[in-house]
Amino acid sequence: MSRTERYEYQDWNGFGERTKNYRVSIGLTKEKFAGMINRSENYVSELEKGNSSCSVHTLYQISQALKVSSDSLLYEDSEVYKYKKDEFSNKEILKNIIDRCNEEELAVIKDLIVAAYPNLDKMTASRKIGKKDNSKK
Repeated sequence: MSRTERYEYQDWNGFGERTKNYRVSIGLTKEKFAGMINRSENYVSELEKGNSSCSVHTLYQISQALKVSSDSLLYEDSEVYKYKKDEFSNKEILKNIIDRCNEEELAVIKDLIVAAYPNLDKMTASRKIGKKDNSKK
């Protein structure tokens, strides 16, 4: 085994799979995630397939965007299995987001929900109208 093989990270397939699982678990699209880490959608796609590696800086950006530790992304972690799904319900996505927030972030989320709550029926109705309009196109 060469010196490079001993010290260079090798599990880019696992890293990509874990990154995708964490991204999907909080409802982020590739496009939105790519914007958050200042990379292209194509880069994210290749990274998630394990066809690309990343720098330490990009690893930091990914961990910050997904609100998970670098270790969770780099190494197999028991926590990743609870996120290993292709689709999540709205309730699961919200729970996954809330689980990653600190108290200050939770306070902001609570304030947003409390502010929106009185108008949820109107928002729901407008979403239904928007979906009907899009289906006619």
